[in-house]
Order: sequence, then C-alpha cells, then structure tokens
Amino acid sequence: MELPCIGRRKEEINIFIYAIAIRLVFYLISVCMMAVVGDYPNGITFSDFLDTWQRWDSSPYLRIAENGYRGYQENGQFLDIVFYPLYPWLIRIVEMIVGEFRLAGIVVSTICFGIGSVYFHKLVEDEFGKEEAENGYLALLSFPFAFFFGAIMTESLFFALSAAFLYYLRKHKWGLVCSIGFLACLTKIQGILLALAVLAELFFSEKGFALLKSKQWKEFGSKILIPGLKCVPMIGGVLVYLFINYLIEGDIFRFMYYQQNHWNHTVGPFWETVRYSAAYAADGWYQSTGMGLWVPQFVLFFVLLGAIIYGFRKKLRPTYLVYLIAYALVTYSSTWLISGGRYTLSTLPLFMLAGRFFTEHKNSKKVIIPFSFALMMVYLVGYYQWKQIM
Repeated sequence: MELPCIGRRKEEINIFIYAIAIRLVFYLISVCMMAVVGDYPNGITFSDFLDTWQRWDSSPYLRIAENGYRGYQENGQFLDIVFYPLYPWLIRIVEMIVGEFRLAGIVVSTICFGIGSVYFHKLVEDEFGKEEAENGYLALLSFPFAFFFGAIMTESLFFALSAAFLYYLRKHKWGLVCSIGFLACLTKIQGILLALAVLAELFFSEKGFALLKSKQWKEFGSKILIPGLKCVPMIGGVLVYLFINYLIEGDIFRFMYYQQNHWNHTVGPFWETVRYSAAYAADGWYQSTGMGLWVPQFVLFFVLLGAIIYGFRKKLRPTYLVYLIAYALVTYSSTWLISGGRYTLSTLPLFMLAGRFFTEHKNSKKVIIPFSFALMMVYLVGYYQWKQIM
C-alpha cells in the first residue's frame, strides 16, 4: 500500500518533468519558427536561438547580471535601476555554471516554471480539486502570452514565488511565507501585494473582524497580530531594493523618477488606462501594434473584471480574491501600460478560477483553450519579429 505522501511526491516530480518538457517543446518550436520566418543563410546557431528569447526587458536584466546596476548608463543616468535584482542575481549565479548569460537566463526561467507548476497544482488541488487543478494549469499553459514563461524575464520566477507563497500561506507556515515573500518583493513591485493576501487570510481564517467587534483582544493578538508580525520581514525585499537605489543614485526613490520621466509610468485611475487602451485598439486594431498590444490589453481588463465577479459569485476565498483585485488594479493603474498581457500571467487567482470554470462548463474548454493556444502561436511569431509584444 502506497503512502499518500509518497504518492503525492511522485506526482509533483511528474508535474515538474512535464513542465520542463513543455518549455523544451516551445524552444524547439521557436527553432522551427526561426527556420521558416527568419533569414539564416549560414544556418541557425545556438547564439541565434538565444537571441530569439532576448527581447525588450531581457537586455536590462542581462546587463545587471553581467555588470551590475552601474554597468550601463544612458545620458549619465542609471536607467536599469527600475528593474528588481533577484532575477539578474540568479542569472549571475547560474552563469558561473553554464558559462553564458543568455543561457543562464533561460535555465533560471525554465527551472522556475517547473517549480511554479508544482506549487500551482498543489494550491488549486487543495483548494478545489484535482480536475480543477489540471484545467487551471491548462488555461495557464494556453494563455496567449504564456510563452513569456520561457523568455529571459521575471515571469517564471514570480510565478514560482507567488504560487509557493499562496500555498504556504494557506498552510499557515509563517516562516516560509515570510521568506518567500521577501524573495517575491525582490523580484517585482507586485510582490508587495502578497502582503494583502496575508491580511486577508488572517482575518478570514481567524474571524478577525468578529474578534475586534467582540473586543477579544487576547485572541486577536495571538491569532492575527502575532502571525501577521511574523510576516512583516517579507517587506525587507522592498527595503533591499530601495537601498540599492540609494547606493547607486543616493536616492531611495530614484526608480520612481526614471519610471515617470523616461517611461511615463505613474499611477493614475485605472479607467484612464482602459480608455486609452480602447482608443488605441479602435484606431489601429488592423496593425501589428494594435492587435499585438492594445487589443489584448483592453480585452484582458474585462477578462479580469469577469474573473472578479465570478470569484464573488463562487465565494472564492478572500485570500485570493483580495490579491486578484489588488493585482488587477495596480496593473491597470499605470499611466502608460504596455505589458498588460505579460503582467496578467502573474495573476494566479485568474487561472485558479479558470480551472473552476472549465470544470463546471466543459464545453467552453473545448472552444476557449484551442483558441487561446492559437493566439499564443500568433503572438509568439510576433514576439520573434520584434513586434510590440512585451
């Protein structure tokens, strides 16, 4: 008789291997795509293949990994400071083994995708069931921008960290929650949003509002305040990033200056982002930038809105619902959002709900999944050709 823990460990290993195999298949597809669409009269080299997965934000991460934040200036400005450090640090470490920075980036992304896949499966299976976990993962794999999991960018790393974070948060393993949260806050600005998930989990699981209303201060302290304080050090990841800003520029908030003055990124009403996305989509949907950037960004806002409404209807655990709402609002509060599709990959509750939806509406899966996968192939070709898919 096989013990349950042994059986699950075998399942986790299989999921990890399956996830790595998927990424390898996509890398093979990219080589075939290069041969069909590209122009390589002397044959495709390994360096050509690596170049295919180095697009847009990949270059700053590789520069940081190779030369640090001081290694690149533009008009005397250290513009790479807007990029968080954990991913390039990992690339630097892996490069010592593989000997090539681009290859190291792909290795980090691939391994992190495997780890994230395991935790995502465990999270959704524990929350909903095995079928929901499989359907949710299928929705994630076929998402039109899921090919970014294989790129030299932070998507796979943040996927792994946020999935593990939410899994251990549900288990109330506060030490792991704090440690993984710290790393998430070193990866992307959205990492700090995971702190809201901690608050939601504590107040929901321990009936925090009822404790406050009945003035049970001792119970509130032991069940909510103390566990919450144990998680506070996770924001140290943000503090490390701010300290890097200080070391490089003498200003802990220098990244905000560059975001605003170089990339036009500030915080504004989300409806303004939806408005200009709709306007640009309507004006140029028949062009590559319109169909590759503005149309999906506009459509995805309503996908997220629909997921939030569906989450309320299905009484999704507040832990996930709060994170879903916060992530959607932060993403669409950028005054110049141009990576909405890629950022949506990290909205894990969206794919958890997709797993639930496809389990309840099996016919919809037969239509949506193939359509979504076809879109991913289209966008992958556009990504290869340096279209505005970032």
